[in-house]
Amino acid sequence: MVKRVTQKVDSEVMIRINRRIILQLIRQKHMISRAELVKLTGLAAPTVSRIVDRLVNEEDLVRYARIGDSNGGRPPVILEFNPKEKHVLGIDLGATLIRGVLADLDAEIEMEVQLQTDKEQGYQAVVNQVVNVAEKLLSKRGLDASKVIGLGIGVPGLLDKAKGIVTFSSAFNWKNVKLKEDLEARIGMPIFVENSTRLMALGEKTYGQGKDLRNFIVVNAGHGIAAGTVVEGQLTNGGQGFSGEFGHMTVDPNSPIICDCGRKGCLEALSSGRSIALAARQNPDAAKSISELCMVSIDRIEAKTVFEACRRGDASAEAICLKAIEYLSIGVANLVHLLDPTHILIGGGLSLNRDEFWKPLTAGIRNRLMVPNREVKILPAEFKEYDTVVGSLAMVLDSILGLDIG
Repeated sequence: MVKRVTQKVDSEVMIRINRRIILQLIRQKHMISRAELVKLTGLAAPTVSRIVDRLVNEEDLVRYARIGDSNGGRPPVILEFNPKEKHVLGIDLGATLIRGVLADLDAEIEMEVQLQTDKEQGYQAVVNQVVNVAEKLLSKRGLDASKVIGLGIGVPGLLDKAKGIVTFSSAFNWKNVKLKEDLEARIGMPIFVENSTRLMALGEKTYGQGKDLRNFIVVNAGHGIAAGTVVEGQLTNGGQGFSGEFGHMTVDPNSPIICDCGRKGCLEALSSGRSIALAARQNPDAAKSISELCMVSIDRIEAKTVFEACRRGDASAEAICLKAIEYLSIGVANLVHLLDPTHILIGGGLSLNRDEFWKPLTAGIRNRLMVPNREVKILPAEFKEYDTVVGSLAMVLDSILGLDIG
């Protein structure tokens, strides 16, 4: 009995492996015949035919493109990948904004929905919002869940990916929430959950500037601060899947500012978008000056407001921005010295603030690097605020279709 079960498992594994190989080839070659698949894979013709028939008739992932040219016998039927028949959803669950996209199986975004995050209303309210975003994306295209192969979602914080549990998220003040389970109970499709910054790195590695790079780091400089690292072509997860919590590196042990994690001196507490806005609101002179210059109430001052005031010549806003950027440059320089990347790609909301952000940041990083490390390239992330959703699409496509997209 044990032998039979083992043989059955081995057979199922081989079918999945062969399906993956064939689907990869069809997608990579664009146009290919069954005979060419047999030649390239070394698989038996009946095996190739069974897998192709399933991909065409059951999964709608492959279609018949045309009849090829004959070499004396029956003309071959040419196959091609079918990216438009089914779809994938990607969601970036941020502390300030929930961004959701609907894409085809080539990760071409077809539609987008955004909502302000109601995190103050608690966990269940945020789950309801995620469900709402998914339903809006489907309803606007008149699709049902059967036409979507899966939903990928990026969340800031520590995750147990195997169980889909958010172990801890300081951005949401969540501990051990069963996000995957709770969403799958409401949305009729497979759900995949990953750290949002690791997804940024996956998005760059799959479709962006990291496609041809072996060692690079993506820094997420937004509401929080984090990093996704690719070492020798592999996205790193760490021993417990918690890697990348760059924002909780201590950069000033004497700082009185308490981070969301409950500790003092964290990079995130000193250089994130949240910390910049808080520093402006809590400084009476700066708050008054910035609110008057940008015509917003003090309680509506955000990091982008402070940078806008900086652009308009406000000295107090400039001082706040430069202090935050100084801390960030210290953190990034430490990353470079530790991991020796060839490229640092910086995304997140702060990275959208043009020269007021980039000039002092790159200068500060380079001033702190040892001479050999100064060859590292410091660039904006390709997809900017869309990096996480692009990575979430890549995660689902690889998990469900088994495509070698990295």
